[in-house]
Amino acid sequence: MAQTSNGKPTSVSTSRDKKKVKKALARAEKSVQAARKAVAHSSAKLRKEAKALSKQTQKLAAKHEKAAGKLAAATENARFQATPAKKSSPGAPLGAALPRPSAPTLAELRQEAKKHKIVGYTRLNKADLMAKLESARP
Repeated sequence: MAQTSNGKPTSVSTSRDKKKVKKALARAEKSVQAARKAVAHSSAKLRKEAKALSKQTQKLAAKHEKAAGKLAAATENARFQATPAKKSSPGAPLGAALPRPSAPTLAELRQEAKKHKIVGYTRLNKADLMAKLESARP
């Protein structure tokens, strides 16, 4: 309660103060109703968007599954086509049946450079290693 200048409590009894309080209360109620309406609208909108995203996700999952099946079939088909006519022995590694490439690999060149004691061979590229090894061979 408010107090007067002499310290006695006064009640809000004037009609003008009561009108102000009623108007403020009406504005507050109107704001609460508008907020509730906005929340309901946004919730409905979000539910609609979530449903659309769910459908889209299901479609993409189906496409993914179909593509994975095609890839598996193509891989299996490529394996059958890539197998050589000769069968290697069961104990031989898979790479043993494949022919070796004519050019040595970088690792092989580095091993040979190490044997020939070429300085800085680890920093050289394949072409430079080949050139150094050609000049180092008798």
